[in-house]
Amino acid sequence: MNINIIGIVALKLNHSLSHVIHNYWIAQANTKFQFKKYELKENDIELFMIKFRKNKEFKGFNITIPYKEKFLNICDRVSPRAKKIGSVNLIYKNNNLIYGDNTDVIGFSKCYKSLKIQKPKSVLLIGAGGAARSVLYFLNDKNIEKIDIFASSLKRKKGLSCDFKFRKFVNNTSKLEAKYDLIINASSAGMVGSKKLNRNIFKLVKKSKGVIDIVYNPMQTDLLKNANNFKVKNIGGLKMLLEQAKPSFERWTNKKVKIDDKLAKKIEAILK
Repeated sequence: MNINIIGIVALKLNHSLSHVIHNYWIAQANTKFQFKKYELKENDIELFMIKFRKNKEFKGFNITIPYKEKFLNICDRVSPRAKKIGSVNLIYKNNNLIYGDNTDVIGFSKCYKSLKIQKPKSVLLIGAGGAARSVLYFLNDKNIEKIDIFASSLKRKKGLSCDFKFRKFVNNTSKLEAKYDLIINASSAGMVGSKKLNRNIFKLVKKSKGVIDIVYNPMQTDLLKNANNFKVKNIGGLKMLLEQAKPSFERWTNKKVKIDDKLAKKIEAILK
């Protein structure tokens, strides 16, 4: 019996945990799949896609930094949400066509729901990259009107303003409001090996009703520690990581899987 292939594509995959997650589900679902990692340079992508299209056993793959935008234009069909967000992280086949979708927004929606707070009247969104676009898509869909964006550079302001609704975009914390109901870090700030989050953001945590940090390494970021100190409800990035992976696996394999404590603890043990 042939073994089907699923995987992940990126420039570098040193810190990826996707193989741990998907191999766990392959065993859980007792299905004949193999998970592979593909580190590709940009000029390797064209040949890779030719091979992917021809290989019937190769069912699909996830995409991460820095190729989410590039693969948007390679697919035969793209979901409306992926088109609006401007990136894909899920590739799959259907009737000999290559489809692209974005499950980051699904992962974030699960984080938001788990926070269990009233619909926020005001939101501070930190970051302006691909993850921030997924969050903005979700917030706009929820008709949240007062959204302020803080980013270190203003270069993405024009692109975001063409596609999404928000109140203001600033690169100086002095221009932020004194209070936000929900604070979301959708940047890499605070991640292991990345720059720290601007400390002035921490001053806003006390008055907030909830905090979401999509960074999962470390699991307890400085932003989350501040939220815990002030007893503010918070969700870390591990949940988003798992929740965005689940619909990908289910699409490729046509098998339903669970995010259980055993899987979460397996990831936590690696991150500690």
